[in-house]
Amino acid sequence: MKKSSQQQEHKPQKQTAAKRIELGVAEIRNLVTEFLDQETAGRLSPILAKAQRTLVKKGIDSSLATDIVQTLDINSSMSNEEIQKNMMNELIRRLPEVVPPSNRYSMEPTVIALVGPTGVGKTTTIAKLATKYWLQQGRSVAFITADTYRVAAVDQLGQYAKLFESKMEVAGTVEQMEEAMEASQSADIILIDTAGRSAIDGDRIQETSNILKVANPTETHLVLSAASSRTATKKAADGFASTGYDRVIVSKLDETEMLGEMISTLCALNKPLSWFTDGQDISMHFDLARPSKLVESLWAQDRPITR
Repeated sequence: MKKSSQQQEHKPQKQTAAKRIELGVAEIRNLVTEFLDQETAGRLSPILAKAQRTLVKKGIDSSLATDIVQTLDINSSMSNEEIQKNMMNELIRRLPEVVPPSNRYSMEPTVIALVGPTGVGKTTTIAKLATKYWLQQGRSVAFITADTYRVAAVDQLGQYAKLFESKMEVAGTVEQMEEAMEASQSADIILIDTAGRSAIDGDRIQETSNILKVANPTETHLVLSAASSRTATKKAADGFASTGYDRVIVSKLDETEMLGEMISTLCALNKPLSWFTDGQDISMHFDLARPSKLVESLWAQDRPITR
């Protein structure tokens, strides 16, 4: 027994050491990547190097910026506007496609679930979706909240349900989700709100995934805040993979000062875009995603490139 106790005492230390090694390897990998990016950028022609630096200053990941400018057909005889247009077109080309909303003539309820980190605006986005479908399209909606951790979230969704003359069910477990889905089958659109999770809390995210499997959503949207860093959005994209999300909503576009970081994340994702939000008003600031809008907004945040 004594030996077993000693092994248990040493186990956390071994795990901590392993974690340090993992972080050290990741740091070295990032440094090597950064060095190689700088080496590659250093071999660019002056006009391409200028274009690359412009993208990086706008928040575009350095590797992506280098890759983009290497595909551009630009030269020193071009005007600043022509060079800018080339860069913008290439960014638009690299952003994900846009998936259209659900078919309003479907005979079965469309089940729409939102997942994502805490604070990205999922509950407000649920209300915006309800406005779109109920007020603008005349389709009946039902609300289900799987966020039983925050009383305020349940109350908020309950207020929205009253506003839209709709049902609201609370489903914090698999069994409760089965009952909630059964009670909501008469609605055209079933909107499911989930608890915000830390992107590195795999157990909690898996809990959400298990509850959503029962609902079998038609659409599962990962909500990413444009106000978050590239590191945070990448962690969210990776961390919520187990939920099976199949499209992305970009929220809080009105709160970001470095849109290039979000664009870099989206370019690396193999998931289509669905909606953009840029304000708290549930009846406004909610539009079908447009990659061109992101890129145009990126340039609107600063002056065009100059030589």
